[in-house]
Formats: sequence, structure tokens, C-alpha cells
Amino acid sequence: MLTREERIWVIDDLSDHVGLTSTIGGLITTVFPGATRTELGSLPLDLTTVPDQAAWVVDSCLTNRWRLNPSLLELLLVKLVNLGGKGRLAPILSRVHSGIDPNPNPFSTLWVLADQPFLDRASLRVSAKQLVENVAKPVLRVFGPPKSGKTYTTELFSYVMQEGRPDLHVVPVRLAPGTAASYDVEELAESLTLSMEKTEPLPSRSSSSYPGALCRWLIRNAAKNTGLWVFVLDGFAQPDLKSEVVELVQILAQQIAVPEFARKLRLVLLRFDKPLSGNWRAKTIDDFLLINVTQQDIENCLTEFNHRMLARMRPEKTIKPAEIPVLAAAMLARSNAAACFLQNLYDELVALAI
Repeated sequence: MLTREERIWVIDDLSDHVGLTSTIGGLITTVFPGATRTELGSLPLDLTTVPDQAAWVVDSCLTNRWRLNPSLLELLLVKLVNLGGKGRLAPILSRVHSGIDPNPNPFSTLWVLADQPFLDRASLRVSAKQLVENVAKPVLRVFGPPKSGKTYTTELFSYVMQEGRPDLHVVPVRLAPGTAASYDVEELAESLTLSMEKTEPLPSRSSSSYPGALCRWLIRNAAKNTGLWVFVLDGFAQPDLKSEVVELVQILAQQIAVPEFARKLRLVLLRFDKPLSGNWRAKTIDDFLLINVTQQDIENCLTEFNHRMLARMRPEKTIKPAEIPVLAAAMLARSNAAACFLQNLYDELVALAI
């Protein structure tokens, strides 16, 4: 809905407008009536500065996207442009009203952060986009055979966060093989909140269900921070995982499926085959990865590589268009003969960008 620069403009103009006329609470009451205020959510009470409050409002509007008509962001921009005199936001208001997103679709990228290729995965791209944009299905489970790239899923979400969704926060937690027996539930809870700016101390073990208390603690902390939080858990299907850790993951999935909490949270489970609880099937996206990279996929990736290099003023790194099919066929043949198809193909493509 907004570029990163535009997001900063709207936050600054909202802060300036509120600082001169009223309070954020008063503005929310007048700009977001009835059901729209419910969609926006409740402003955290411990956000005490106007810029922090403004950032929370803007990011809540971005997270809601175009689910309402008019959208929450359009309602806010109408106030700032028509009544607040913020004329530089008028072109943005017109574009938001038309439902136009200025950012390229980050889910379709063939290259992610650090010049890493991201091939194929058509089904996963659809599932990832649906997860982020659809509050009705806030849990994604990714399955697949060994070496099919399940862990690599995190790279797509991180790219989307960096390039296309300034309101998105991706928090990956990977449990290395063989470490489950010594991994405590407190470590998981702390890892999920490491990048949050405003957090409460961990709760004490005074309740009947400590994982339940930690889940409520996680949800409260996320509510105090701006944007949409995507927790990505990888490696939590190990058989010797402590029961409290399993319970926290299960409770978290159940709570995130609640619409009130889904406005702020998403959960991605990689290689997690333990049962969930509650009415989770209707609110969960299941994606099964298959290794199905074709020569055309590699050609598309190489073509996009050329575009990236030209944009960086590095024409010497580009591949001649006539050579792309030949190179793609050779890469595919070598990778098919390798012990690990995806790793070999990944290494060859990364080598191009060095």
C-alpha cells in the first residue's frame, strides 16, 4: 500500500497533525467509527509518545490492507489530506482509493536477500501471500521430503519483509537437530520477542499452565509493537522435544487462529507434524513442497539476474540472452547428477553473483 518512504511520510504527518490539534485517541475516535475501529484494534496503553502511537496506527492500517471498503488507510489519509492540510499525501490517497500497491509483488521474486536464488515454489508463494494478507488463515504448515527446501522458506518471508511490506516483522527460530532435549520453553518465548522493542518480563511459574502463560505474554508483547509479526518455527518436530515446548507451539497456533489476535500475528510451522488443537483445519494453510525445478525456471531466474545486475550498473555480470538456455540446461543436468539437487543448483546460481 505504501513504499517505505511513504510510510515514514504518513507517520510524520500524522504525528504533526495530532501534535497540533488533539490526541491519537481522539483522532482514532473520529477517523475510525464503529466496525472500522474494531478492525484497527486497541491502541496499547504503554505507547506514550505521539510518534510511537502514530506508527502503530499506520502499521495497523497497512496490515489490514484493502479488507474493508474504504480501507483503514484511506480513512486515515482522507483525514490528513482534507482536514489536516497534508497535501503531499493527496497522490497517495488517490492511489490507495484505486487499490493500487506501488510495491512490486515480492512473493513472485526469483532472488531473495543476499543475492540468493528462490526458484519454483509456485504453491508456496501462493500460500505465503495468503498467510500474510488473509486474517482468516493465520497459520501455515510446510511439509516436504528431506532436502526439499523447507528451511529455506524463511528466506522468502524475510525478503517480503525487507522489500515489500514495511509493516512486516519476520522472526525465525530454528531448533538445530539433536538439541531438542535441552531446549527449554523459556528459550523459545524469549527468542520470539528478541526483536520487539517493548516487552514485559517473562512471567513466573505461578499458573497451572506455564506454556499458556507464556503464550499470553507473547500476544501482549506483540500487541505493544507496531506491524504484523510472523513467527517461523523450524525443527520443532524432533521426537525428544520437551512437552512444555510442544504445548507452547500448540497453544500459540490455537490462539493465533483467534481473529482478534490474527490482526497482529501469523505462525509458520516448518516440519511440525504434531497435532494441533481446536478448530485449526479451517484456519490453517498446508503446503507440501516438491522438488520440481525445470529448465524454464532456471532460465527465468537467469533473466531476472540480468535485470538485477543492470539495475545495479553492473553490465559486466550479465549473461548474454542467447547463452541463457544453454547455461540453464547445463545447470539442470549437473544438479540432477549431484547428490543434493537443490544445494548444487543453489551453489551454482549464487556463484554468478559473487
